[in-house]
Amino acid sequence: MDKLHMGSAVARDFFNRIGWTRENGVLVDTLVWGGCKDGVIHRQLEEQRTQRVRQAVGGKGLRLAELGCGGTPAIFLAEQCSKFTAVDFSPTGLSEAALALKSANVPFDTVEADITNLPFEDGLFDVIYSAHAIYHIDTIKGQEAALREAMRIVRPGGRGVFVLANPFPLLFPYRLIRRVLAMTPGLNTILNRLRARPPVPYLPMPLGWMKRQLGRWGNVQITGHAVPSVPFDRGISEATVLGRMAWRSVRWLETHHPDVASRLGCYVLIVVDKSETASRRRG
Repeated sequence: MDKLHMGSAVARDFFNRIGWTRENGVLVDTLVWGGCKDGVIHRQLEEQRTQRVRQAVGGKGLRLAELGCGGTPAIFLAEQCSKFTAVDFSPTGLSEAALALKSANVPFDTVEADITNLPFEDGLFDVIYSAHAIYHIDTIKGQEAALREAMRIVRPGGRGVFVLANPFPLLFPYRLIRRVLAMTPGLNTILNRLRARPPVPYLPMPLGWMKRQLGRWGNVQITGHAVPSVPFDRGISEATVLGRMAWRSVRWLETHHPDVASRLGCYVLIVVDKSETASRRRG
């Protein structure tokens, strides 16, 4: 893959062949990574997270691009846009995205593109939104390029909204330690040999690194998005006493202390207000 297209070829291949195909009518991506939707607290948290993203994006009539939409575009955002552009490097994913958006009866267009090299002019959109995509790019330079391209196509005074992973969630020590080992030169080579190869690359960058990359474009705010990991989400049931206690604690943390949750939990919401004077950076 050339230096202008640094999205992961492994991820593209996986999502084209497997991830955005269906088994018994369900997208494989949802079967592999989708969280649990059962339970009152689960549903409350899902709505709260969605509402916070809506608030971060802003009002109606927006020109918005979702970068790395895959087969599950953010319909809840498309509904408030005058122009919704779904962008992904997987044609299989874009076909699924188009079906979902047509069913929702919202105006949209789809663009097949690598998010590290976007085919849009500077400042074309009011807002860009990208969720759970950039950390699947398998190089730091590729992630730098994706963040740079995302903010390049936002107009001055516009906004970038990202949902990304916290590599060092303090409430999940096993996950934290594995990531520390994975990012330690020498140890990461040994770890990669011992563990099963994941279906797609996973390279979450430290929150400080993300803030430095995005801070060149304007003000950056990082808050918690979702505290639980996928295994916690699927494995801890509200049907048990201990499970309900655990989920109530998650709800309390996400509701009342989202800033603290950004350090303790697994996923963060990053909002970047692009400065009126921000200049294009290719770096």
